[in-house]
Amino acid sequence: MPIFICGSRTRKNLKGERTLTKANLEQLIDLKKEIKEIEQKIRHEGISPSDNVGLLEKRKQMAAELEKEITKYINSVVDSRVRRIMQYKYVDGYTWSKIARVMHYDRSSPEKIVTRYLNKLK
Repeated sequence: MPIFICGSRTRKNLKGERTLTKANLEQLIDLKKEIKEIEQKIRHEGISPSDNVGLLEKRKQMAAELEKEITKYINSVVDSRVRRIMQYKYVDGYTWSKIARVMHYDRSSPEKIVTRYLNKLK
């Protein structure tokens, strides 16, 4: 079953492979937080009608599938530099400035590198 990222478009590269947009990638941190929040609600709030638990489980499953798709995409990036930057930004939640410090770039370089990479795939 294909997973569609809500609120943003996906693209296909020259080989016909689907790529993600920057907006898709930026969802990853929020998806992880959403999964934790849903798990806490299910565990700690003693939600009564089982329908509510079912709906929360469904939302959790959807968020987990999106997280898996985005992580899989990042791990499939062949360019090690771009993959590392994406890992730092979208998985680890680093700011662009922190990524620049860690990788010894000037402040704006990591974002430009990712943007160029994604635009090249259009």
